[in-house]
Amino acid sequence: MSLKVRKRIEQCFGWAKTVGDLRKLPLVGMAKVSAWVHWNFAAYNLIRLGGIGEWWNPSPT
Repeated sequence: MSLKVRKRIEQCFGWAKTVGDLRKLPLVGMAKVSAWVHWNFAAYNLIRLGGIGEWWNPSPT
């Protein structure tokens, strides 16, 4: 069970680093960085929920 949870956690951080530009953040200041991180994880949650609910297909074939 812990491996499944770990995979889910690592997936969202990997997505945030590659798609959400968290790898090299061009912002300075705790408030700006915190807002950027919250914005990215909110977007990731919407994408994940869309795939679960089958109303959005992130990789069409």
